[in-house]
Amino acid sequence: MGTPYSAVLTLIVSAGVLNLLMGLYALSGRSKLTMVRTFFAFSLLAAIYTFGSALELASGSLEEIKFWIKFEYLGMPFLPPLNLLIIMSYLGMERYLGRRLKITMFIIPAVTLLLVMTNDWHHLYYRDIVLRAGGSSLKADVVGGPWYIIQGAYTFGCMIGGVVLLLRHWRRMPSYRFQLGTMLIGLVLPLAGDFLYLGGQTPEGMDPIPVIMTVTSALYLWALVSKGLFHVAPIARDKLFASMRDGVLVLDRDNRLVDYNPAAGAMIPELGVSSIGEPLEGLWEKHAGGPLLHYDPDTDSGSAADIQELNWHIGERDFNYQIRTSVIRNQGGQPAGRLIVLIDVTEKARLQEELRQLAYYDGLTRIYNRAHFMKLASGLLYDCLKQEEPMSLLLFDIDHFKRINDEFGHDTGDDALMHIVAVCREQLRPEDVFGRYGGEEFVVALPGLSPVEAAGAAERIRASLALQPLETAGGPLSMTASFGAAGLPAAGLARMEAAASAEAGETGPSSAWVRDGGLTAGMEVTSAGVLPIGGGNWPDAELRRLLKLADRALYDAKRAGRDTVRIAAETS
Repeated sequence: MGTPYSAVLTLIVSAGVLNLLMGLYALSGRSKLTMVRTFFAFSLLAAIYTFGSALELASGSLEEIKFWIKFEYLGMPFLPPLNLLIIMSYLGMERYLGRRLKITMFIIPAVTLLLVMTNDWHHLYYRDIVLRAGGSSLKADVVGGPWYIIQGAYTFGCMIGGVVLLLRHWRRMPSYRFQLGTMLIGLVLPLAGDFLYLGGQTPEGMDPIPVIMTVTSALYLWALVSKGLFHVAPIARDKLFASMRDGVLVLDRDNRLVDYNPAAGAMIPELGVSSIGEPLEGLWEKHAGGPLLHYDPDTDSGSAADIQELNWHIGERDFNYQIRTSVIRNQGGQPAGRLIVLIDVTEKARLQEELRQLAYYDGLTRIYNRAHFMKLASGLLYDCLKQEEPMSLLLFDIDHFKRINDEFGHDTGDDALMHIVAVCREQLRPEDVFGRYGGEEFVVALPGLSPVEAAGAAERIRASLALQPLETAGGPLSMTASFGAAGLPAAGLARMEAAASAEAGETGPSSAWVRDGGLTAGMEVTSAGVLPIGGGNWPDAELRRLLKLADRALYDAKRAGRDTVRIAAETS
């Protein structure tokens, strides 16, 4: 059969159980709390207080009531300063919490505990404890002594101080309002209950705090497990953090969002107050196009090496971000989460691409410039020799180009160059290398084609130019070009060795293939002949030789009346 207080007892015991669960959850390490020991002590002492209150309410004699009151005070006096410590630590005020201040905060609770345990000798805490007459069950009334007032004032001071600190940070920390609101409820409800109790407004003069702790403990446990309450103490939310141009994301060890600054909010527009405590993976993948960077704070050091760049998408716009990841550690040096900094390097990437374009491409026509063409064509030449395939070069320029500039202006001359490039691209293969050799002169490397086949490609380009005049403001402008072709037919590789030996006499002994009947250093024997290992300098020299031959053929084409194709006699 239940007592008149059975429902109340059930609630109070539930509060004790909830506090034990919170303490064990914190101690297990699964909560990733930054103030584990403080929170565990708070939960354990709260459980002692609530269990003692339940047993006091269920007592059958005044002596039992006195015993369980003493038991309650093993926990109750220490709860307000512990709660204030948790709040200050969460708000990033740990620099104020030196060892001396922490000891000072617990002097009054320690004295209270001592006086309660020895109250029968001096009655400094309770003047008297008497049974209340006329109640529905056994209930004691206490008459407070001088230290009772001191402890009560200290309890109110700690709780009101916590409320003031939380309200002060309410506007400064909009991303943390769920956490701040949870802690405010955990303070305001007991404060209200204390005022009602002291004013004699509670049923039968019952202390409502243990019952209220059922609500606050359930709220704390839910917030701790589901929303990451206290996972990482906030970085100081001062002007520096708020005004940083780089995006800053603070995650706990489960990749749940703990904090972010306004710059990160602009980079991830979906972020809001409701995002705090939620996993970040979905939003990250939406903008980065890939999973959240893997990072294990138990093994990774958070060094400067944890940097990478990725493409970032915000709506229809693309950006380049540099991502820096580092570990956040608590006061004990244990990993508590990680910090991700997003640095917008879009402009830097754009400038780097522009520099690359300037280094490799012609500024007007956007085809390869002379230097980069020479490098690519030299590599193609070496590959063709290794694979016993032919390779040819086309050198051509626009006929009477100076007259176009003089009669129509340099803007039309630029348009003419770009028109030539567009027509050529229609006729060239993907593997052909196309470059601007200088002025109105262009060059094409044609791997796998003999000089005769290269001449056929030139004829197709020449015919396309005749069929596609440049449209100008003054009407269609017809253009022609003269072509010179030179190359290395597959059947002529053996003759090429002799040509290379002749070239060695011009460029010096270092380019000779064979010396004193043996191989020079860095050479290898292949079915194509004696070749430099890795290309060496020989392909460059041979490429220059072919260009000279193509230039002579181009000159022959011009002497023949222009708008024609000629093949170098030495390679035909």
